[in-house]
Amino acid sequence: MKTVQETLREMDKKELLRKFFYEHPNKLDSFDDDLTIAQAKERANKVIGKYIERLETMEVKPNDRQMIFYMYEYLGSYKLDPNRGLCTVADLQEKGVEAPNYGIEYTPQEEIMGYWVADTEMTQYYLNDLIIEILWDASFFGVEQEKLPEAVKELEAADKEIDEGLEESFSSYEEFEDFIYGDEPRPPKLSKEDEVKKQKLIQEVNRLHKKFNHHLHQQEIDKILKNLAKE
Repeated sequence: MKTVQETLREMDKKELLRKFFYEHPNKLDSFDDDLTIAQAKERANKVIGKYIERLETMEVKPNDRQMIFYMYEYLGSYKLDPNRGLCTVADLQEKGVEAPNYGIEYTPQEEIMGYWVADTEMTQYYLNDLIIEILWDASFFGVEQEKLPEAVKELEAADKEIDEGLEESFSSYEEFEDFIYGDEPRPPKLSKEDEVKKQKLIQEVNRLHKKFNHHLHQQEIDKILKNLAKE
């Protein structure tokens, strides 16, 4: 099984850049007014190209927690969509689909590059999507994470406020509605009988939806664990 860095090194960089900017197009107001569109595109490609080169050559941290990226499909509104998972192997073994799915925005890039990439067929099929998402999230606070220390301080301060009970709270559902809708018109209310029928149908649909998505998710986890057992 390869690390993110090893996987990145083997990818077609031109194709990766093309798909990266397709998923995350540049905003014209992020460039100087005196630049032409061609110059802006060239500069953007140069910045992201150097970013990828830096990730490919940096010294990575050992994957002591055995973190692994993988892809699985889930049923969205009307079709199957890909989704990215990131968990520890221990969590996948113990909790399956209930394993926590970690974000990487606050994780040092040297650590992310050392995480594993699952070698399952599904993950390899969506490999470009996975790597582009990793590249995007890993640069959330700058391509060299130059704004990360400040962001971590802000996160710690926010956590402290929550611990001290300063977060928004509501004593009733009516207060919550007031907060959500403000002075806007409220959605029409059903009769009590129709509301009960509606909620039962919603609960049944949600149950079946969740059951099917858990099945899809667990299939991929089982394949990951099976491949790990062979190594």
